[in-house]
Amino acid sequence: MKTQEKTTPPRPSIHAASAALVAPSPQVIATLPAGTKPLGLATSPLGPPLAYAAGNASGTVSILDTGTLTISTPAAPLTAPAGVALTPDNVYLYVANSGGNTVSVVQRNLFAVTNTIGVGNSPFGIQVSPDGLFAYVANQNSNTVSVISTVTRAVVATIPVGVKPTWVAAAPNDLEVYVTNQGGNSLSVISTVTNSVVATITGLSTPYGAAITSDSRYLYVANSTANTVSVIDTASRTIIATIPVGTAPWGVTVTPDNSHVYVANNGSDTVSYIDTATNTVSSTVTVGHQPTGVGVAASGLTAYVSNNGANTVTVLALINMISPPAGPEAGGNIVTVTGTNLAGATAVKFGQVPGTIMANTPSQILVVPPPGVGVAQLTVTTAGGTSNAKPYVYSPGGELDSLTPGAGPTSGRNIISIEGHRFSTATQVRFGSVPAVPTVVSDHLITVTVPPAAAPGLVPVAVTTAGGTTAQTITYAYIDPPFLSAVSPNTGPVAGGNVVNLYGLNLSTTSLVTFNNALVQYSIQSDTVLTVVVPPNPAAGTAGITVTTGSGTTTLPSAYAYV
Repeated sequence: MKTQEKTTPPRPSIHAASAALVAPSPQVIATLPAGTKPLGLATSPLGPPLAYAAGNASGTVSILDTGTLTISTPAAPLTAPAGVALTPDNVYLYVANSGGNTVSVVQRNLFAVTNTIGVGNSPFGIQVSPDGLFAYVANQNSNTVSVISTVTRAVVATIPVGVKPTWVAAAPNDLEVYVTNQGGNSLSVISTVTNSVVATITGLSTPYGAAITSDSRYLYVANSTANTVSVIDTASRTIIATIPVGTAPWGVTVTPDNSHVYVANNGSDTVSYIDTATNTVSSTVTVGHQPTGVGVAASGLTAYVSNNGANTVTVLALINMISPPAGPEAGGNIVTVTGTNLAGATAVKFGQVPGTIMANTPSQILVVPPPGVGVAQLTVTTAGGTSNAKPYVYSPGGELDSLTPGAGPTSGRNIISIEGHRFSTATQVRFGSVPAVPTVVSDHLITVTVPPAAAPGLVPVAVTTAGGTTAQTITYAYIDPPFLSAVSPNTGPVAGGNVVNLYGLNLSTTSLVTFNNALVQYSIQSDTVLTVVVPPNPAAGTAGITVTTGSGTTTLPSAYAYV
C-alpha cells in the first residue's frame, strides 16, 4: 500500500523573482460578476476599501470589497444608473440615473436612497467637488451640466456646455471642472467661482472619459474614435501630447501618486497602463468584454474595471508591492501588501511584532501595523513558510506652526502658506472635515488652495503626512465678504483731517481703506464700524470709499462729499 505524499504549500513571496529594478505592471487577480451592463465606477477615498459599479441595465450599484475580493449587488430604486461618485467623507454616493433624468443620493453604509434630484436629460458622468459641497452632472441630451448643492440637495446652477456632454473631472484645487463633449469633439472648462464656461478646448475626437492629476496640472482625455488619449496642460489649456492606446478608449483614471494612468479600451477589451513620466503605454492588459469605467484604490496598488459587455468587474493589481511604504509611529493605519501565494496568512510581522490582518486573498493582504519606530522588515507567514522581507518605515508626525494668512473668504479658493516641520510627505490638508491637496515647497513649508465653506467661522486645520495627522490645534477663520452701507457724517472740507465713521458688515479684518484711491488712516471699532481720518481732496466733489478685508473688497461709490 502506497503512502500518500504530503504536498507542501508554496512559500509566500512579496518580492519580484528578478533582482532587476523593473517597474511592475498590473495583472488580473480576479473577475467578479456585477450588475447588468456596468458603466461608471468609483472607489472609496478613505475608510473601508470599496469600489462601486453602476449597473445601467439592472438599475443597481454593485459594491466590491477590495480587501476580500467579494461583490454584492443590493437592490435600489435606480433608473439606468450610468455614473457614480463618492463624497470626500465617504458617507454618500451620488448616482446619475440616465433613464430617469435624476440623481440619487445614497447613504453608503446602509445603501438607502435619501434624496432624488431632478436634473437635465440623460445624465451620465458625475463628480463630487473636492470640498464635498457640490456635485456636477453632465446631461447628455440637454447639453448642460447641473450643479447640485450637497447641503441643500438641490440644483443651484445649470451651465450650457458643448454637444452631448459625457464625463466630468473636478480639479483637486477646486477651481475648475472639465466636461468632455462627445458630440462637439471638445472639452468645456467651467469656473467653479462663476459656474460658467471660461474656455473650450478643441482638437479632440469624440472624447469620453477624463481624469486629472492630484496637482491639478494635467488632464488625460480619452478620444474614443481616434484610439488615443490627449494630455492637456490645464494652465495653458493646450494639448501637449497624444498617446496611442487601444480601440475606442472610454474610462480614464490617474493613480494617487500621479505616476500612471489607466485607460479602459472598450473596443479591444484591454486596459492601457500609461507611464506619465514619458506619456507612453508601458503595458496592456486584457480584461473583460467592452470595458467602460475604471477606478483605482487609495493604495494605488489595485484598479477596477467595469466590463459592460460581460457584466463583470475585473480587478487588477501591482504585485510584490506594499502601500503605503511608510506610516505613523503609532501604527493603526491600513497597509496593502501584494504578492503571490499569500492565502491563509497566519502572520504579517513588522520586525518581530505582528500586525492585525484585516483581509487576505492569494495575492493581497490588508494589515494594520503595530506601533514602532525606524525601519521594520515586513514579512508574511503562511503554511508554506515566511516570505522575503520588505522595508516599512515608521515616520514621525508633522508639526504645525502657523498659517499665512489665517483668515479668508467663505468662498475659499485663495492660497495660503502653512509652516511647520516634517512636511515633505504631506498629502492632504483638512479644513474642518473638508480636504484639500497641498503643494510641498520644502520640509517646512506647504501651500494649499483653501476650499469653500458653507458658513463663516473658525475651523481646525490639520496636515496629513506619512507620519499621520498633525495633533496641534491651529485654526483658520472663514469670514464673509465686507459690505459698506453708510458713512457719517458724509460731508466735510476739501482740506480733510476730520473724522468720520464707516458702517457696514464684516469689517473686523480690514487691512486697507481708500477715498478716491487715496490711502487713509483708520481704526477698527467693531465688525460693523470703522473710524477714519478723511484725506484732503484737490477740489470739491464726491469720493468713493473702498474697504479691503481678509475676505474681499467693498466700495461705496460717491459716498462722501467734499465741500
